[in-house]
Amino acid sequence: MVERFVTLCRRNPVVVDAVLAALLLYVAVTWTLEGKVPRAEQTHALVVAVLIAMPVVLRRTHPIPAAVAAAVIAAVAQLFFPGVGAAILLPALVMGYSAIAYGPRWAGSAAFVLIFVGAVIQPSITLLTSTVDPPGPWALPLVYGLPLLIALLVWLFGSLRRAAVRRTEQLRERARLLEDSRRQEVRIELLAERSRISREVHDVVAHSLSGIIAQADGGQFAAQRDPQKAVDVLAGIATTGREALADVRGLLEMLRDSGVDDGADDEAGRPQPGTDDIAALVEQVRSGGLPVGLTVTGTPRPVGGGSGLTAYRVVQEALTNVLKHAGPATPTRVGLEWTDDELTVRVRDEGARGPVPRPPRGGHGLVGMRERAALHGGSVETGPHPDGGWAVRLRLPLRGER
Repeated sequence: MVERFVTLCRRNPVVVDAVLAALLLYVAVTWTLEGKVPRAEQTHALVVAVLIAMPVVLRRTHPIPAAVAAAVIAAVAQLFFPGVGAAILLPALVMGYSAIAYGPRWAGSAAFVLIFVGAVIQPSITLLTSTVDPPGPWALPLVYGLPLLIALLVWLFGSLRRAAVRRTEQLRERARLLEDSRRQEVRIELLAERSRISREVHDVVAHSLSGIIAQADGGQFAAQRDPQKAVDVLAGIATTGREALADVRGLLEMLRDSGVDDGADDEAGRPQPGTDDIAALVEQVRSGGLPVGLTVTGTPRPVGGGSGLTAYRVVQEALTNVLKHAGPATPTRVGLEWTDDELTVRVRDEGARGPVPRPPRGGHGLVGMRERAALHGGSVETGPHPDGGWAVRLRLPLRGER
C-alpha cells in the first residue's frame, strides 16, 4: 500500500506540489491572521501569500520559471509592503530549495544569493534609518549571520537533494542501458540460433533430397534397360529417405534438448557425424550414381565434435552442390589432408559431362559452410578450378585436437 502511494506521488508531482502549496498558504494565512503581520497590511499579506504559493505547484516540473516568479513576487512585496515578511517566508525558502535541487547548477548560487539578500535587505534598511538608539553588539550578527545560516542550510539541503535526484537518474539510465543490452544480446542469440537451425536443416534435408532426386533421375533410365538396376535404385532411394528421416528426427531432438551446437552426442538423438563418417558419406553418394572418390593423406586422428561435424557438413554440402549444379555424372574427388596442426578438406569436380539439372535459386549452402568454419577458427574457399570444374577447400586448425 505504501509503495503504491509513493509510486503514485512520483507519477503525479504537480498534484503533490499543489497539496504542498495549499499547506504553505494555510500557514501564511494563519500567521497573518494571528498578528505576525501588521493589521494595516494583512490584506496585502493575504494577496501576496496566495500569489507566492502558486509557483510552488510547478517547483519540480518547471523549477526555474517558478523560482523566478516567486523571487519577483517576494521582491515586490518587500519593496512595497515591508510588513508582509511572514506571508512570504516559507514559500520563498521552499522555492529556493527547489531551484537548487531540480534546476541547473547555476541555480544553486543564484538561489543562495537571493535568499540571503532578500532576508537582510529589510533589516539593513531598518538599521540604517533608525534614529532612536544605536544598534547593540548583537544586531549585526543577527541581521546578517542568521540569514546567512538559513541560506547555507537551504543550499545544503537542496544540493543533497540534487545529488540524490542525479544519482537516481543515473541508476535509471544504467538500468535502461542494461535492459537494452540484455535485449540486444537475446536478439543476437536468437539470430545465431536461427542461423544454426537453418544450417542444420539445409545440410541434412538438402543433401538427402538431392541424393534422392539424382537416384530417381538415374532410375528412370535404368528402368528402360535393366529392371533389376531400377529395383536397386529404388532400394537406394528408400535407404536414403530413411536416413534423412532419422537425421531430421535427431536434429529435432538435439534442438529440443540441448539447443547448442557443441558437437556433443545428443542423449535423445543420434551422435553427430564427424571425420570418421566422411568415407561412409562418399560411399553413399557413390551408390547414388555420382562417380566420387576419396583420398586421405597424413595420419588421421580424433577430432573434436564441432570441428569434425564442420568437416563432414562441408563435404556433404560440396557433393550436394555437384549433384545440383554439375549433374550426377560428374567425376568428383574428395581429399583429406592431415598435418600436425591443420586439417584441409578438398572437394573438386571435373565439370559437367552431361545434361545439367537446373538448381533452385536462393541457396545458402556456401554461406552456411563459411559460418561453420568460422565458428571453429577455419576458413572455406570456393571457386572455379584452373583445370576445369569447381573446387571447395576447407582449412580447420587442430592445435587443440591432440
